[in-house]
Amino acid sequence: MSVPRIPGLRAGTSLSVLLLALAAPSVASASDRADDDVPANVIIVTAAMPEGVGIGTRLPLTIAETPQTISIIDRKRLDEQHLVTLDDVMTNAPGVTVQPGTRLRTAYYSRGFVIDTLNFDGIPTSGWNEAVNTEDMAIYDRVELLRGASGLLQGTGNPSGTINLVRKRPGRDLSANATLSAGSWSNFRAEGDVSIPLTSGGDLRARAVGVVEDRDYYYDVGHRNKVLGYGTLEWNVTPRTVLAATIKWQDVRDDGTYMGVPRYSDGGALDLPRSRYTGADWSERNWNNTQLFAELRHDFGNDWEARLAVSRIDGDSDMTYASAYGAVDRATGLGPILYGGSYDFDNRETDLDGYVSGGFDLLGQRHQILIGGNYWDGHTRQVSYDLPGMFGPVNLFADRPVTVPRPDTRTWAGEQTTDTKQYGGYAVLRLKLAEPLTLIGGGRLSWWETETVRRASIGGPLTPTGRYQVDSEFTPYGGLVWKLGGPFSFYASYSSIFTPQSNLTHDGEVIDPMTGNNIEAGLKGSWFRDKLNASIALFRIRQNNRAQLDPDYPCAPGSTCAYIADGEVESKGIDAEIQGELAEGWSIQAGYTYTDTEYLRDRTAAGDPSGNQGQQFSTITPAHMVKLWTHYRVPALDGRLGVGAGVNWQSSFYVTSGGVRMTQGSYGVVDLRVDYALTPGIDLALNARNLFDKTYFAALGGTAWNNWYGEPRSVMATLRVRY
Repeated sequence: MSVPRIPGLRAGTSLSVLLLALAAPSVASASDRADDDVPANVIIVTAAMPEGVGIGTRLPLTIAETPQTISIIDRKRLDEQHLVTLDDVMTNAPGVTVQPGTRLRTAYYSRGFVIDTLNFDGIPTSGWNEAVNTEDMAIYDRVELLRGASGLLQGTGNPSGTINLVRKRPGRDLSANATLSAGSWSNFRAEGDVSIPLTSGGDLRARAVGVVEDRDYYYDVGHRNKVLGYGTLEWNVTPRTVLAATIKWQDVRDDGTYMGVPRYSDGGALDLPRSRYTGADWSERNWNNTQLFAELRHDFGNDWEARLAVSRIDGDSDMTYASAYGAVDRATGLGPILYGGSYDFDNRETDLDGYVSGGFDLLGQRHQILIGGNYWDGHTRQVSYDLPGMFGPVNLFADRPVTVPRPDTRTWAGEQTTDTKQYGGYAVLRLKLAEPLTLIGGGRLSWWETETVRRASIGGPLTPTGRYQVDSEFTPYGGLVWKLGGPFSFYASYSSIFTPQSNLTHDGEVIDPMTGNNIEAGLKGSWFRDKLNASIALFRIRQNNRAQLDPDYPCAPGSTCAYIADGEVESKGIDAEIQGELAEGWSIQAGYTYTDTEYLRDRTAAGDPSGNQGQQFSTITPAHMVKLWTHYRVPALDGRLGVGAGVNWQSSFYVTSGGVRMTQGSYGVVDLRVDYALTPGIDLALNARNLFDKTYFAALGGTAWNNWYGEPRSVMATLRVRY
């Protein structure tokens, strides 16, 4: 079988076409037989999408009906691959680049841009700040990932994508499960999950989840203790009205805060074992977070419903650290010094979202409409302190590079507080133009404002340092889905988003927001009543109005520089994926992503093209990325034995710092799993990550520090009991 080539793309992209080509002939006839065997009055609900996929438009659409690229990591895969944090999930999610150590936590990139919005049950939140630790997957039913711009529902952000975490909800029947796991680096974890009806008919029901974790890391110093509690209550006030309330509390204590490792001054990796810890053993990081969630849903009948939800997040974090900082001279082995500090972080956030949606008949077709609005109010505060005893030399080649004792005091160094509000309204209309043709159109109006104040002395005044706003910013959305016949459909879409900027023009006005526009077109296939989905898409993102120095008003020393909104970058490529069940007991999720980024317009202070123009925009984004996970339940032994395998492979990426280019070559990591059902309710599993113990850098930060190794080989044994 010959595989078609797509002009303009580099070698290797034909793999994405192959995903669809392989799926079509092998499953189409089986799908037809499966549909024939199902009685007409039976409704099949898939575990991955029990309420449709609303991450893109909030309409109850399947993956095939949504004109954007969407991946779903369901509960089954979370358990199979032992993905216990959002970092684990994103590391294995198609099309996502994970960068540990960014902004004092982990950053996720899609199509060359950082993902800066996190949704909880569809409610947009800021998601990323220093006071909130990465999410634990024990309390979630699935993770939905949309790649590309998504400003229709969330307003501001990068044209990268959105992550939606769907919480576990209580059922009307009693169920419970417990999980115990133990693995490499003294990694111990216990989970409990109980769903119970509180009334005989289950109109009042509750669910509780608890997690206790105690673990070390692959480097010499590093210990984490985590405790999490989650409780949710649902009440059918009437058969059509549901009132829900949820609380999540999480406490995380990390000893041995890791800041990555330095490199040689020429950019080369140090001749050190991966286990070498380059900081002080008294470094620590602590998080305490509470999230409250309330929701009211009402079904009016005839496809009409309304939903109002509110979320409150309170988080605080403190960090004290000292670590080696500075490039190492290859000849002398010297260069790094001890650098550290102490911080207190605090975050409060309130999110409100409400909408009404429904269907209506017009010209012999059924159409859908949704109208809603949301509000976000966030407050962040950071207090910094200096530590005594810093800036001494550090010998990274000693068994214990840092032996300085923990300081008894710390000196207040500054305080910064930022308050941000965003609110807006959105509407989306899905028109069935003809039986095979559907048009989706919508838009959003947004208002956004922020203010940052700083305190420079103890007891001194809070001084405003930046206050700006965006009024009535319109964000359009459009999509077209054309069913070609059989399992296939063609789609095209335009989505957009905007990002406020704080730079000022010569007249003292805030420059226009950056706008990110995503255009994509592709082919989707759906089999087994949406249990198996495949897609292939071409995409192009352009982010305009990036801040540039105004060449008409040179930036003189001591003066405030003037800016114009004139820069432009582009990301283009291909996104292909297959996800779902190939056959009974055989699941797969495989994705191939090709990404090419470029500075289209970037100017110097004189207005001439800079050295960036025409160069790669996101150098940490690999051109090619393949992520695969498959699990098969062997028919022999009464189906008790299951085997799983995964591969994450990507091409090279690089970072340039201080004129030095550091490159991580292409690499692949292999994961394996074997599980066995001891009884219908008791499973025993063994997972191995990085089976061949590949040494690589997951993130490159610079020659001074913040270069992070990928985790070495590890194993994890899990016992799960279900009732």
